[in-house]
Amino acid sequence: MGSIGKIWFLIVFVLFLIFMAIAIQTFRPVRDVQPDDVLKITGKVIDVKEAPGFDIVLTLENDEHYYYINRGLQHNLTVTQLDSTIVNKKVTLYAIKRWTIFTPDRNMGHVSKLMIKDRVIYNEINNDKHEKTIQ
Repeated sequence: MGSIGKIWFLIVFVLFLIFMAIAIQTFRPVRDVQPDDVLKITGKVIDVKEAPGFDIVLTLENDEHYYYINRGLQHNLTVTQLDSTIVNKKVTLYAIKRWTIFTPDRNMGHVSKLMIKDRVIYNEINNDKHEKTIQ
């Protein structure tokens, strides 16, 4: 193998490693959420919907992000309950903060904690000052 072939092979290998690192970072599951792993977002909820995979989708006014409570329907939350509790009200969401190729602003949209005023509706954050609402 000539020197051009070795250089080409080295470049392809480095690009492959970079691609794999980005893929692992992007598709790594969300587990063991800590208080430092979330972004605090406040806004007015304008819609609550059920999504595939037992998820609950929240739409905030003047916010283009996709917010969802992962498997929220399996954690004693219902769309009807949330609709009457939080729609047209200001809430505080704590969404997972992680850079991926799809989330350059670090907002993944996975809601780990949902509060209205001082009341916790949903919380999956470990070592948080509020009690977890799921096992």
